[in-house]
Amino acid sequence: MKKLIALTSAVLATSALSTAAFADNITDDLRMAESRYDALAAEAKAEGYQVGDLYGQPMTTSQKLDVISEKSAELKGLLNSQYSAN
Repeated sequence: MKKLIALTSAVLATSALSTAAFADNITDDLRMAESRYDALAAEAKAEGYQVGDLYGQPMTTSQKLDVISEKSAELKGLLNSQYSAN
């Protein structure tokens, strides 16, 4: 019984640590994606385009990452077409 309790405690401690590490990782991913988007948005604004708000409503971190990915792809396409036209 003591071994079972010790094993259960070890498993719970390990899962708690890995969950915290995952949360930190996704937060870091979000910060990095936001900074990349901000750089693209600044470049688009410098070219004379209007760039709207990144988030229009509250959402989860994974939803924010999806939105950033979509909007970044739009900005990249816009800037690529602008530069290829010149």
